[in-house]
Amino acid sequence: MVRKLTVDSSVIFSSLLQNETRHKEALTIWENILKGKSFAIMPLSVLVEVVAAIRRRTGSEELALAIKKELVSTDNVKFVILDDTAAIEAADIAAKTGLRGMDAIVVQVAKEFETELISFDEEMIRKAKAVL
Repeated sequence: MVRKLTVDSSVIFSSLLQNETRHKEALTIWENILKGKSFAIMPLSVLVEVVAAIRRRTGSEELALAIKKELVSTDNVKFVILDDTAAIEAADIAAKTGLRGMDAIVVQVAKEFETELISFDEEMIRKAKAVL
């Protein structure tokens, strides 16, 4: 059975850079997506966060754009837009849980699409339990 996931940018970022603390764990998660063992549904904000983080951490615009291209063309990844309804629900999640704005959007997607939330942000995981 294919696992349905919402993957936070922390995991994707860690899968891309070998010097990250949880690189091996993140790489396994991402490889399972690439192999079709998992399917990821994420808000487009995750794409922006990953590309921005890669550019900031590596200094390479070329690498950041290559990662963007790879993410948007990966078959087992779907990015979803933040429409009015989703934004209102994410705001409600932020108010209820105290999550940061972008984290509340990621949690809203996990809730809407009934996916397993995967993040290395322990605070996010802990607070998300109140709504998932």
